[in-house]
Amino acid sequence: MCADIYKALPNASQMKTILVINDHSPEAIHAAKVGLLIAQHHHADLLLANCQTYAGKTLERAVAGGLYKDTGYARSENYLLDDLQCFNQSVNGFKPQISLAELSGAGEVAIAEFAAKNQVEMIVCGVMPDAGNPRSKLSNSKLLKKINCPLLLVPYGWEIKNIERMCYIAELRYCRLDVVTYLAHFAAPWPADVSIAHLCAKSLPEMEAKYAQTVFEQQYQNKVNYPRLLFTPVGERDVRLAVDVFIHAMNTDILVLVNQCFHFQDALGGSTVDHFPAHITVPLLIFP
Repeated sequence: MCADIYKALPNASQMKTILVINDHSPEAIHAAKVGLLIAQHHHADLLLANCQTYAGKTLERAVAGGLYKDTGYARSENYLLDDLQCFNQSVNGFKPQISLAELSGAGEVAIAEFAAKNQVEMIVCGVMPDAGNPRSKLSNSKLLKKINCPLLLVPYGWEIKNIERMCYIAELRYCRLDVVTYLAHFAAPWPADVSIAHLCAKSLPEMEAKYAQTVFEQQYQNKVNYPRLLFTPVGERDVRLAVDVFIHAMNTDILVLVNQCFHFQDALGGSTVDHFPAHITVPLLIFP
């Protein structure tokens, strides 16, 4: 379990390393930019893990205005590292250290071991909505069974922006304090709202409103002590419909789920994390 990592985060600035899985796909490039934005806010290092051999031609690209531009030349093998370093230097404030890790051919176990060895607190992976990933041999489902940190799946096409609202979909009676603590630390540098969205499990009776509020205050709000931690009781039993409301009506920037826990399969709408559902149009943070 990842509880030990969360205990090692007494304040938001202590997130040490973020790892981005790079298979040289457009979605990986997009996710790497999100990873860099998070690293900038958290004063964390960024590890770019090349998990697949680059299949393109290795020719130089022209440089215009300090940024690499597509000019008809093929991209070099480490073009993404070059681009991230350029983006990093173009912003004010903290500039993360960006390093390259050659993990070509590594499987889920090797990546999990590498992440643990390097004190990685978040793994970022790009996904193409409503499609599998034919470029990568890695399985996000299998990776979630091996890692001890959360996995952030970033759908290609999501507008990269500062995080303002996060929504943890849970059954309050089984909501994990370690997850809420991690989310509060993750949200603090932006600062962002963290909402515990309580959806009653199908097998359990509804919680009385005042009792649910008391549980939230005593078990989470008082213990985490994050001023932007909110409680959102949801009467809707249709998890897929609730997800749509969270994204489109409540403007949630990141959805949060615990792997294979209450509501996980329903939120994915019958799909899997290896075939990312099209109805989830924002990043999905999954805890093992």
